[in-house]
Amino acid sequence: MVLEMSFSILIQSLTDLNSQSLQRALLMAVIVAAAALPACWGQSITASIPKPKVGYVRVNEPVVVAFSQKIDARSVKMVLEPATEFTLTARGDKLMVTPVGGWRAGQNYSVALKNVKSSDHSLSLGNWKGKFSTQPRVGIAGYLVDGNPVTTEPGTSTITPFSKVTITFTTPMKEATASPTVNGSPLDAARFSWAADQKSVAISSPGYVPYQTIKFGIAAQAVTAKGDVATDVQELPAAVTGLEPSNSTSQIPAGFKTLATMLVVEDNAGLARPQLGLQASDMVFEYISEYNISRFTLVYFNNPPPGQIGPIRSCRMINAYLIEAFQGVLMCSGASDGTLGYLWGTTKPGLPGLRVSINDYDKGDHYFRANFKPAPHNVITDAGRILRLRQESGTPGGPFSIDVGHPDSGAGTPADPPAVPLQGVSYGYDGGACQCYRPSDHGAARVDLLNNGAQLAVKNVVVMHVPFRNAGWVEDVNGGADSIWYDMNGSGPAEVWSAGRVVHATWHQGAAGQNYFENTTQPVVFTDESGNLLRLNTGLTWVHVVGNGQAS
Repeated sequence: MVLEMSFSILIQSLTDLNSQSLQRALLMAVIVAAAALPACWGQSITASIPKPKVGYVRVNEPVVVAFSQKIDARSVKMVLEPATEFTLTARGDKLMVTPVGGWRAGQNYSVALKNVKSSDHSLSLGNWKGKFSTQPRVGIAGYLVDGNPVTTEPGTSTITPFSKVTITFTTPMKEATASPTVNGSPLDAARFSWAADQKSVAISSPGYVPYQTIKFGIAAQAVTAKGDVATDVQELPAAVTGLEPSNSTSQIPAGFKTLATMLVVEDNAGLARPQLGLQASDMVFEYISEYNISRFTLVYFNNPPPGQIGPIRSCRMINAYLIEAFQGVLMCSGASDGTLGYLWGTTKPGLPGLRVSINDYDKGDHYFRANFKPAPHNVITDAGRILRLRQESGTPGGPFSIDVGHPDSGAGTPADPPAVPLQGVSYGYDGGACQCYRPSDHGAARVDLLNNGAQLAVKNVVVMHVPFRNAGWVEDVNGGADSIWYDMNGSGPAEVWSAGRVVHATWHQGAAGQNYFENTTQPVVFTDESGNLLRLNTGLTWVHVVGNGQAS
């Protein structure tokens, strides 16, 4: 108002002058001077935030503030709410606001500017506020493992070595940008397939090696089919469980929830043969007990065969490792004082008591003595007693998976059938329908009375080489047979025969140097010459445990 009055007085004074030419000259000077006056007396710059074509700002894109004049970037003072670290770049009449770490998705932002100067400082922008919105959250909606939703919280999700992992998305994705990754590395195109709607991608497994954590995700530059940057790209960390082979007799269905493993110690002395329950086992571990006489530990993951099972014989220290690694429940007839102290945890303070049922101390009618075998080779159990003991124990299933039935893998190279001289066992190969191995024990066919006395059909024959030592006590007081301690935790060489072929493998169970009670999650698995998981074929798996350099 003061400025307007001054101009009026000046112009009126000029009109009072007599010289018209002088009046015109002075009037032009006033007009020019008025045009050059700063605009601080009135807002002369306007600003706006143009709305992008898609209707929002993408999280990795700058926000543009457009001005009606070229501006001096040095004069810009900006405040963003919510507070966000940003950089500014002035380009003529535009100001680029770039977030350092990206905008938050699905967020409304406010922008405040104050006293922005034009490039020549002749004009300025007073207090100004604008707003913009960022793109919605898009990207990974979740993960499915074998069709079931899982959480991405670390340490909570597990997969089997052959699980199918599916990544689901909130919106269709641009496939070329959202390729799946494993541990940060892109997968070969043959390993994944997209759904027709581009909202999910399924990853096939080559056989993940157990006892490691694998992280699944997508490429960092993933964008949606619409062109939005994927904001939700959380990885799935999943622990790979062990995978134990099953026999078709156990009836392991897809998605089987692991039960407490039932372990039964069987006698292999001459008077104990022929035994009952061998053929329908999922696995059998054979090892020297004493005097070059072997003994068996039968493994049942689901259903033991109906009928009698035995003869049951005494525990050995190898059983402590098998109980803990398989998180199982063991059945045996007795134990020496040395072995018993470890099984019951009484040898020294701090040792755990193990889940073991021993006939000599049993009060639950889990055993009986048969009249068709001479003592002490006549302790028998049956399927009903085994299943009842499992229920009574309350033992949960271990953190590993049981393989379902599947066609033979064909792994390995053609080879003659094996023999294990230490245990007096040799095999012949039956290339007929069973594609299996027929064992003989000291020259006589190894048979199962529960299977109509037929010679065993072993699908997988494993020779597992392990460290061993003298345990420090005797198992047979009369003969003075030293107890054998097989170190079953760690890794070492193994040979695996199946379907007429052999794989020179490596066994893995827990970690080297672990005592039996230190490995309660990792039962034995095998890897091939390339370090890949060896998937054992469906059927009876017989594991011969042989000490390194053991002669008796």
